Amino acid sequence: MTIILAMHVMTHLLTGSFIVSMVLMRKGISFKEKVVLLGLASFLGIVPDLLGNRYVSPWSHSIVVMGLVMVPIVFIFKLLLKKYSYIQLYLCLAGSVLGHILVDYLGHGVHLIYPLSSEAYTLALIYLGDPTVWVPMLVGVTSFVLPVPVSRRRVLSMGCAGFIVIYLGLKLAMLIQLEQELPRKFTLTPQAAVQVYPLGDNQVHKLSDFWKMGFDVIDSQRRVLGVLAVPGGGILLDANLIYATKGDVVRSNSGKDGLEYVYRVPPAEDEASFKVSGESRQEPEGKIVARDREGNARYFIYKDGAWAEEQRE
Repeated sequence: MTIILAMHVMTHLLTGSFIVSMVLMRKGISFKEKVVLLGLASFLGIVPDLLGNRYVSPWSHSIVVMGLVMVPIVFIFKLLLKKYSYIQLYLCLAGSVLGHILVDYLGHGVHLIYPLSSEAYTLALIYLGDPTVWVPMLVGVTSFVLPVPVSRRRVLSMGCAGFIVIYLGLKLAMLIQLEQELPRKFTLTPQAAVQVYPLGDNQVHKLSDFWKMGFDVIDSQRRVLGVLAVPGGGILLDANLIYATKGDVVRSNSGKDGLEYVYRVPPAEDEASFKVSGESRQEPEGKIVARDREGNARYFIYKDGAWAEEQRE
């Protein structure tokens, strides 16, 4: 976790620096100026976290509030850095702060448009610290610092930016695939919740784990967990359970980072669950073959919005 946290911080530091390298890639700047600008952008890239916890200070991760706060701050820096236009400085310095918020938005919940809305938003595509994101940024920043010809620097920087965009596009395609495919693959009630997320928190053990998307399906009598390793690939199941009795699916706003938290309330603490071994669908009905702990077959049929166990000789 210490390494992951270090890569998380590095992602924020490099986001601001990479924005500077993109905005000023064609401008003739001395090595000393580059170091100053990159250092300033890196610091601004972690400022939202220095202003307070997202729960206590939701404005610190709002693009509305921070976008406006940076207007006079950039003006002050314009008085000191006269060779750069206000637009260039705003893109570099405010972009570092807003880039931090965007990265957080892609990793966990942020109060994106506070105070217009106090709701937390996320498009969870990456586990913060994903080297597939920060390594290309590091390459781009390095090419900006070193005496690389402008033409090559432009190609390299644009290539790194394009790689990140394509990577995020593939992760988004995986998210959409799961959200569309899971309700078709499994028979679910209207109360079911389908949650899709990048792997993280004790799930990442090697580089390829960053590229996967996990999912959790919570229903009144179902629980399905698994991962999608590649876009367009097959779903790998970690758990596929059916419960003998119906529970309540509860949606709460008390989830991590202020996001919605969905859980199932069982009707009894010692309720029975069975491992699904086969499932078929024929609208409006569905059928499941499951196994109990002793390996005995149990048969369930979905009809009128609920699962009922069939008794067979």
